Amino acid sequence: MKALKDETGIIKISRLVAVLSFLFGSLILLFFYLTENTLFMLLGVIYLFAAVLVNSLFLSKLILQYSKSEDNKGVKSSVIFMLLNIPIAYGYYLFVRQIFSRILEML
Repeated sequence: MKALKDETGIIKISRLVAVLSFLFGSLILLFFYLTENTLFMLLGVIYLFAAVLVNSLFLSKLILQYSKSEDNKGVKSSVIFMLLNIPIAYGYYLFVRQIFSRILEML
């Protein structure tokens, strides 16, 4: 918990959360693509809600840290790094929707 109060700690943890969110989301998408099993789609939706919650908490902590920080550049780059997951998640959503529509056409 000390790392969440330390400025460099929250920056490092936030970047790690963003990277892990991207990697786990990508793995779920890859498994769905390879197997076309709708269980992975359901897992992806559940994961999406959890990732949004966790990322939002860290993003809000970073934004609060920005006003108190002396190193605004580090906090700012971490905020941008975390926000990059939003367009990636939207692209994944469009991809999954396309695969799922193809699965439904086969039925």
